Amino acid sequence: MNMRRISKHPIIVILPFWAFLWFFGIRSLAGDANYRVGGVIEAIDQAASSGAITKGERLIYRLQAVMAPENLPAEFKSEPQALLRCGTSIVEEVISSWGTLTPEQKTLAASYFARPSTESTYVSPSGQFIIHYNVTGSEAVPLTDDDNSLIPDYVERLGLYADSCRSYYHSGLGYLHVPPDGDGLYDIYLLRIGAYGLTVREGVGDSSWNDYSSYIQIHCNFDGFPNNDDPDGRVVGAQKVTCAHEYYHAVQLAYDGLEDIWWMECSATFFEEVSYPEVNDNYNYLGYFYNYPDTSLTVSTGLHMYGSFVWPQFLTKKFGLNVQKSIWEYCRFHNSLTAIDSALAQVGSRMKPAFAEFAAWNYFTGYRHDTPFLDSGTGYPLVPLDQVIPSYPFSGITPMKPPDGLGAGYLFSYANTASNGLLRIDFDGANTVEWGFSYARFKNNSREIFFNVPIDYLGRTSAGVYDFVIYDSMLFVPAVVSQWQNNNQFSFSTVICPFGDVNASGELNILDVTYLLGYIYKGSPAPKYDLRMGDMNCNGIINILDVSYLINHLYRTGAPPCLYRP
Repeated sequence: MNMRRISKHPIIVILPFWAFLWFFGIRSLAGDANYRVGGVIEAIDQAASSGAITKGERLIYRLQAVMAPENLPAEFKSEPQALLRCGTSIVEEVISSWGTLTPEQKTLAASYFARPSTESTYVSPSGQFIIHYNVTGSEAVPLTDDDNSLIPDYVERLGLYADSCRSYYHSGLGYLHVPPDGDGLYDIYLLRIGAYGLTVREGVGDSSWNDYSSYIQIHCNFDGFPNNDDPDGRVVGAQKVTCAHEYYHAVQLAYDGLEDIWWMECSATFFEEVSYPEVNDNYNYLGYFYNYPDTSLTVSTGLHMYGSFVWPQFLTKKFGLNVQKSIWEYCRFHNSLTAIDSALAQVGSRMKPAFAEFAAWNYFTGYRHDTPFLDSGTGYPLVPLDQVIPSYPFSGITPMKPPDGLGAGYLFSYANTASNGLLRIDFDGANTVEWGFSYARFKNNSREIFFNVPIDYLGRTSAGVYDFVIYDSMLFVPAVVSQWQNNNQFSFSTVICPFGDVNASGELNILDVTYLLGYIYKGSPAPKYDLRMGDMNCNGIINILDVSYLINHLYRTGAPPCLYRP
């Protein structure tokens, strides 16, 4: 066509698409906050919420649940053990709340943070790690010693994995070295803790930012922990990813020991995938993220923050692995969201549009997956739909689960083929937060995705789909791209604009004639959403003949504006 411009939409991505079975993704409204941990941790939190225990007792009992489960009060020992990927968040909460504890509680917490005593030690092959372990008692490591080295294989493997992670993070990726604790060796303790592992920050480093030395505790045998895909077995896989996760925490503490927990955990979980992609232990937590798309990315309780490793995975897919180190460099002087925003600015993006695109990507997992999206997405859960609308046009749609700050919703609809034209999409979000909006349209074996449709400061936007009946269905993804406020409402409608409705009012009248004349002779705005709406006779050019054509249709029973479909 010889028109000035066909569309003002963002870049379109056209991808292959197989049979779309929407019902597999409908949200179940049964249950509530299952992204939380459950088990003893949840029981402790509920006791604190009801007033049965004090806030200080809650902190101490949570700390006991992860560092010394045998010391819990009897009423909590009877609870099932929580599935804890990492105890670092619980340790950090106690440290950051130190001033609220009683003297007795401080003494007890300090006893848990003190370096444990063990029977034996082993220095890793690189000479960088000293591993402390027991060979007798309830905290004994597995004693298998296939190489007759007099060191349990379990301990030797951990030394190899710790060395590998250290070399990769520092020599391979260029991360800062971990602040030393005095003897030149980094300490790892193998104990019967209530988690895969945990990292304890200790002394303040000598940098101008908040760096800290630290030590790590790792479970002494991983009995009863979840399965993973490691070809050498579940325990080996757990050892690998725990070294990758906890030592990445130690590296984080070289940049900022006071960083947001959600970012510390989701980025450490991501580096499990980077360091040992064959293990896939982190798949155990994906449901806690994908099943709750309306929940904020920054939730720092429960298992949601481990499943949200897909956020740094998205950033790496888009901008390269070095963006993760860049973020941590900014974390030395900024909180996590500001650091992410600053790092993305260096690669031509920003936090808010990136999150809106991330929200749209999250739809394309499982059987919906395709190669431009997350590489491992075929193995990820399907994000549930907030609702399926039987057909468009529709009006006054509001969310069943209003999204929190840095949360999203997914709405799906099918075409009503009884009429045709341009489908105008109208979105109006609460003006107390900032919004992103993306949509996708599906046709046969292809899909087109429009990321980040511009939204005004009041949370409103609109878009148009020309000749909408050729599309089988459409997906709409509103996302709150600012951090604050929970349960943000929006209203969502679509309107059919007949061909020739150049001002997209929903009807043809004299105002369209005036609008088109202004565009042709006065430099006024182009036909809204799609230039083809102004090509009344479908000859590929917009000129006075199209004005005459429209007048003839409105007042002289002429033919209606035609459908441009080459």
